[in-house]
Amino acid sequence: MRGIFRPLQARLARMLPVRALPPERQRYFHTLSRLYLIAIITYVVDLIPLFWLLGSRRLLAVSLVGLAVTLVAREIHRRGYMSSAVLLLLGMMTVHMLSALQVYGSGRGFELYFALTLLITYISALDQRLKWLVSTGVLTLTAWQLVRDGASGGMLAPGVANAVLVVNLATVSVLFGVILRQLEGVTERLEVSYRRQANHDALTGVYNRRAALKAVERAQFDGAPFALLMLDIDHFKRINDTYGHKCGDRALCHVVECLRLNLRDEDMLGRYGGEEFIAVLQGMDREEAMGVARRLRACVSDTPYETQSHGTLSLTVSIGVAVPREAADLDALVALADQRLYAAKRSGRNRVCGHDIESPAAREAMREMPLAFAPSRS
Repeated sequence: MRGIFRPLQARLARMLPVRALPPERQRYFHTLSRLYLIAIITYVVDLIPLFWLLGSRRLLAVSLVGLAVTLVAREIHRRGYMSSAVLLLLGMMTVHMLSALQVYGSGRGFELYFALTLLITYISALDQRLKWLVSTGVLTLTAWQLVRDGASGGMLAPGVANAVLVVNLATVSVLFGVILRQLEGVTERLEVSYRRQANHDALTGVYNRRAALKAVERAQFDGAPFALLMLDIDHFKRINDTYGHKCGDRALCHVVECLRLNLRDEDMLGRYGGEEFIAVLQGMDREEAMGVARRLRACVSDTPYETQSHGTLSLTVSIGVAVPREAADLDALVALADQRLYAAKRSGRNRVCGHDIESPAAREAMREMPLAFAPSRS
């Protein structure tokens, strides 16, 4: 099938270049994407065999033309011209319905396809005024055809006429159910996608600042022990200035992967801003969190970023650690972890600080840390 229509696809590709869709029109694209496949299956499985069995050459020809038009409409839709594609599909459906009414008259179930055209019209990306015009036009044509040819259809025996009515009722019912289920599935997927976009950083895929702070707030509200880490990539501005922002973005993602590898599924990692990150370690006291922080620092330091054109970049992070019992509220907790982060930076970078800098424990921890290395090319 693909081989037969490949020349047509190539011609459409030259005539209709792919059009980028704005985010607000993505919902219509996904809603209708499978509609064309459903229409193709309906032609092949139901309508073409039905009119072949009834011996109607005219409607068999209309069905074959409808199949070809639907394939063209599907390709037009895939290239981003949604309104043109759905108008082509609706036009063919209307011609098919009116032709069947003219041949067999009312009472055979073909008029039920009018409701299907309305459903497709109102879930499409057409302008609201155009939707009203299309639905009004189809209603007028259907009513006119029913009034004009309502008494026809005696060419079918009563048993055959009843069988055709049952087939059409079943077909329209199934199509309604499938389309509505597809619409529900698309809505669910889009809801998940929008929720993810609202809560996750577009570049790194971790939580954004708002979602990260909500996670900290939930952890504090639950009352279970946890530790808060504030992490910052050392000398990151130098990477952007020297190698460009694209290289800097990739280095940022590289650091995120290093951090993820050393965190558990129940831990939370978020981008606080720029090259600064925040992590919530569930069920850990300060000493346990210090061990995790040292592991994170060592992983980033021991895993240089291999660039495509600038050699190897040595990356390091500085980390501040705080636990809830050290602060009165959420803001104070974040501020304390941030203070310790910058204390680690002032002490030479590539370090972990989990105590006040004046305390003996902090001075001992700082002496045990290796000296930081600036980003370099090798």
